[in-house]
Amino acid sequence: MDTTQVYIAIRSEIVSNHVLMHWFTLTVALAVIVGTVLIERLERTILSVILPLLSLAWAASTLRFDFFIHRQAAYLRFLETQTKNQVPLWDTWKSNLHSTALLVPVADVIATAVIVIPTLYVLYGPAQEYFRERAWSWGRLYAVTVSLILISLLLSLVAVPMIASY
Repeated sequence: MDTTQVYIAIRSEIVSNHVLMHWFTLTVALAVIVGTVLIERLERTILSVILPLLSLAWAASTLRFDFFIHRQAAYLRFLETQTKNQVPLWDTWKSNLHSTALLVPVADVIATAVIVIPTLYVLYGPAQEYFRERAWSWGRLYAVTVSLILISLLLSLVAVPMIASY
């Protein structure tokens, strides 16, 4: 297999990871919104304790997808130096585009907010009621712990490109 074929195969894998990440985000966003509506209609339910864990799973999987995408992209940048193409390949070309740096962060904040805001509402509202009703004293600790882990996972996405290039 020559360098170009390897490049194309890895590029296809990156696209597949992107697609999976976006579908998973869309699915979780819908599940969190529907789950929040159900929690409001059903009042005190175990769903208010479990639903935030779905958001944690989403954040962790997004971090993993992003890491693998950046790790594969680092390898593609290396492969680009090994090819004898006159035309820049995808990774070199896209790094010269400035619009991506403006548009993608805004879209990411919106997509993230659709999941994080309802999750925090459920954690600090209905979940706390559920804990009080059951006389479980660790409700506040649960909410703070899940919130901190969720936010930490999402904030660590900033470091992924640097970590993946090692």
